Amino acid sequence: MSGVIAQRYARALMNLAVKADAMEEVAAGLDEMAETLEESPLLAAFVEDTKVPPSAKQDAVRDILAKAQAPELVNTFVRYLTAKRRFMLLPEIRDVFHRLADERLGRAQAQVTVAVAMSEAQEKQMQAQLQALSGKQITLAVEVDPEIMGGAITKIGSVVRDGSLRNQLQQIRQSIKEG
Repeated sequence: MSGVIAQRYARALMNLAVKADAMEEVAAGLDEMAETLEESPLLAAFVEDTKVPPSAKQDAVRDILAKAQAPELVNTFVRYLTAKRRFMLLPEIRDVFHRLADERLGRAQAQVTVAVAMSEAQEKQMQAQLQALSGKQITLAVEVDPEIMGGAITKIGSVVRDGSLRNQLQQIRQSIKEG
């Protein structure tokens, strides 16, 4: 349920950020505030505590926002989340906001799993191939997993392409079983 709520808040913030032509600034401000929340279990406990008066929570959040020098839109948004008792959704809202921003700007994150580490030249070549395939500007995140034996598993958004040697061997094994 919180995922749906985070998506609604992120979409609303995205609409405001686009109107204000401040998408990058808002993304950076959200990053900073979400990291502050994730790095401070005391802040999370304080904001979640039902015994703490709402005005004290608002004051604490206002002080944090002032120190962070968050953009006005982020400042207002985070104070609104605090008032609506949704402050703890901030990291999830940040993640959804970044996905929405990437969609708008034609960017995508590709997660690539390979059996052995790739050279910088190989990574650049793979990035170029994925950009040509997807039509988007790709940011590559490479993970090494020797268990795939060879090849690569690529995930862009919800699309997964498994070109691993392990997968190919499993397909051959399955086709032999089926006769």
